[in-house]
Amino acid sequence: TTLSTPLQLLLLLQIINEYQDNARTDPNNCMSRTKQVVTNTHNFSIDIRMPGVVPTRSDSYLCMAVPVPTIQDAYVVDFLPVASMDTAHHMLLYGCQTPASYNSYWDCGSTQGTCEDDASILYAWARNAPPTKLPTDVGFRVGGNSRVSYFVLQIHYGDVNAFRGEQPFIAGMYLLMSMDTVILPGKRVTNADIACDYTSYPIHPFAFRTHTHHLGKVVSGYRIRDGKWTLIGRQSPLLPQAFYAANKDADIKYGDTVAARCVFSGEGRTSKTYIGGTSDDEMCNFYIMYYMDSKHAVPFMNCMETGSKELFRHIPAEANVPIPVSPEQMMPMMHTGHRTENKSLLETNRADEEVLNQGYHVEEVPTWPESYLQLGQVSGLALDSDDNLVIFHRGDHRWGVNSFDNQAIYQQMSLGPIQQSTILVVDPVKGRVLKASGRNM
Repeated sequence: TTLSTPLQLLLLLQIINEYQDNARTDPNNCMSRTKQVVTNTHNFSIDIRMPGVVPTRSDSYLCMAVPVPTIQDAYVVDFLPVASMDTAHHMLLYGCQTPASYNSYWDCGSTQGTCEDDASILYAWARNAPPTKLPTDVGFRVGGNSRVSYFVLQIHYGDVNAFRGEQPFIAGMYLLMSMDTVILPGKRVTNADIACDYTSYPIHPFAFRTHTHHLGKVVSGYRIRDGKWTLIGRQSPLLPQAFYAANKDADIKYGDTVAARCVFSGEGRTSKTYIGGTSDDEMCNFYIMYYMDSKHAVPFMNCMETGSKELFRHIPAEANVPIPVSPEQMMPMMHTGHRTENKSLLETNRADEEVLNQGYHVEEVPTWPESYLQLGQVSGLALDSDDNLVIFHRGDHRWGVNSFDNQAIYQQMSLGPIQQSTILVVDPVKGRVLKASGRNM
């Protein structure tokens, strides 16, 4: 948003052409006088707009000058302000011969001022005042020999944040992450604890996200205030790692402590697992999406300090309890297509390994299928009423970032239909194709 649209002053000017009838009669005749006869009245308006600038600080005074558009005598007979007190504290209109600057605008709150000569105030506005209408046949004289050759508009801006149209609240991200956790092979439980004192302006968490790789069981985040632990969010990292709604009562202010715990299991591992960026490493991340007052907005904060054992001795018991994840909840992750072409269809992501919840155990069957399945990009999996596996794939067609435009319209029609059978019904035990359909459609 610039100043040009909401801050302007519309002036109605009137030019009067006149002549004098110096009819001399008897000098003793009290009726002798000079007549002023109006022969033509021309009204026009001037739209004075502050150019497109943004004040850098509150309580700025900016001025701009506009020449009176006539060398004849003219009269300002009406004022129409177009402004809001949300952006302008006040407006003043001056008349003078020589403005302090001929730039498009200047800082007139400093020593430069408004005019080099005497400035006459013609109009003032503040606090959403209505337009000022002068009485009939009354006007401010400008132009001609009036010594008013320029209008100077001065605007005092109050809160520039309001003027710029900024959001009252700004979103940000607070990331808690472990940097030095080591998960011992075969050890059933390893905790990664992170905690930091909060020393900024208040934030209001509204969403959270958890992230681990293969061995994470549960991740929890808390606000600690006066010794009391308040849950921000808790989730299994084995579920889709999206942002979930945070506890709305867990606002964070100066003096609080923000803490998180990731619970890992080293069972099934034969060597130590460290924090790192590869799929064989681990991560312990707890993301807090928050909003805060725009005046003090900080878009990103992080915490990487290892929490003390004394502090985490008081963590709620729920942080140590894995969240049950059923095979149905796991299925969306098996639809992502990470492993489709020329690989075992039911090969699971390592993040699914060792999931032991609700009596189910999910594991890879490395010898499945016994016969080769020629598949393209797999876009769907399901079970039919006979528990046979139904596969939907794209054959020799591949969809990528250029397959659709911004309106979601398919851009590869020239390739024609998929020639292979796109729907396969497969024996779940041996992987043998029982039925195929969907060719050339």
